[in-house]
Amino acid sequence: MDHILPAIGSRGYYSLAAPFDALAANNVEYTCQAIRRINDYLANNEDVKATVYTAQGLDDATYEQDALENAYIVSLQSRQGHWLYVPYRFVLAYPSTNGVQYRSVMVGVSLPPLPATQDLTAVLTDVKAMIDAGLGVNCAVRLVETSKVMLIPHDVHMQKKIQRTMLSQGKVTLYSQNVALREENAALQAKLAQLEAYIKDHYVTP
Repeated sequence: MDHILPAIGSRGYYSLAAPFDALAANNVEYTCQAIRRINDYLANNEDVKATVYTAQGLDDATYEQDALENAYIVSLQSRQGHWLYVPYRFVLAYPSTNGVQYRSVMVGVSLPPLPATQDLTAVLTDVKAMIDAGLGVNCAVRLVETSKVMLIPHDVHMQKKIQRTMLSQGKVTLYSQNVALREENAALQAKLAQLEAYIKDHYVTP
């Protein structure tokens, strides 16, 4: 039976036979970092039977057969540093590069010190709405405190409050603006419909 032997440096999604399929992280790319024969492990006094075969529940017969053939052990590594050591008979196919790479990210916003009682609910709602609509996803937005609570003199607090009010210019939230614009648009549409109906009822063909 012909076995799959990937080239060193080949990267993709590996299809592995049990029990190694359960060890591979789901939908994670692995890179073939090394290919060594069993005799190479033995020559370096490495217990390949214990670390590669017995640790994964493979029986002695499987190891003895591979040892007799001086089989290859394929060393795979993910970008996160996860290693897999797989006898090449358990590699079912060459690594697949089909598909689109995905990753999870977090967008951070650094805010200056604010009063501990400051309600940021509206801001979080706006941020979530903007991201959800812009990217077509359902994101989670949460607050993360980056400092301990500190006391600010009352006069400094009032000065900063005035500065924040001037900068924000009393703006309502994006959500509130959107609701107001939709209501205004609905009212204009109703007036337009009334006007069209009036013209239709009172227009006389010459």
